[in-house]
Amino acid sequence: MRILLAAKFITGSRRPIGGVQSWCDTVGDELKNRGHTVVQWCPGHPVPLGGFDFGIVSHTTDTARARNWCVKSIVVCHGIIPAETPPGSSVVFTSEEVRDHWGGDGPIIRQPIDTEFWSPRANQNIYLLRFSYRDGLPFIVPMAKSLGYEYHHLQIADMQMARDAIRQSVCVLATGRSSLEAMSCGVPVVLCDHRIGYMEPLMDLDIKDSMTRNYSGRGGVTPTPDNVEEAIKVARDIGSMREHILKNHNVKDIVDQLLEVP
Repeated sequence: MRILLAAKFITGSRRPIGGVQSWCDTVGDELKNRGHTVVQWCPGHPVPLGGFDFGIVSHTTDTARARNWCVKSIVVCHGIIPAETPPGSSVVFTSEEVRDHWGGDGPIIRQPIDTEFWSPRANQNIYLLRFSYRDGLPFIVPMAKSLGYEYHHLQIADMQMARDAIRQSVCVLATGRSSLEAMSCGVPVVLCDHRIGYMEPLMDLDIKDSMTRNYSGRGGVTPTPDNVEEAIKVARDIGSMREHILKNHNVKDIVDQLLEVP
């Protein structure tokens, strides 16, 4: 099939880094591996020619016209901000929180992770790694030093660089897709971030339950030096969460589900 992936932003657009960009790349690569022709599009890019058999569209407040280019299309609703406002039909949601927020009744199709790329390797336990393109949480730097860890903040990096840093980490502080990529590498994870500009600092201590909230940190607690330090110790005791990723987020299963939406 000829398949269109449309979203407000894609890799190479004016906002190259983000969860939806990574989502589109991950799904697109899996579709290409299956022999499909995949085109990504976002507003501001030229309209693709030739039409499509199937479209996977996000952010329809900005991209609704892309559905007209497709014989069949579905909408993936990723979040609870206004840009994610879903239309009335053929909508799937990435978590229960998102579906409930919009009062939808479509299926839950969870975040896709390429578990073959994001995979474990003998861990060197060098870094306490914050994996986020955001700033904030300044107390983590002295806290890492007091725990005897080398602090590293991974903000802008390609996939290879990110995976190498994760594999050298004793624990990763992250939310959203970044946290899932770290879990897939078998490294202990604390769901913690500060989404500066639109959300207070957040930390969720129950990773499995946070799946219903897209691993966002919402519904958790405000991170402090004391509770983050304790959360790191708990995460290290729990150890690898890779089996959770293989069970719930393997991109091969997720793409199967996307292609089977009525």
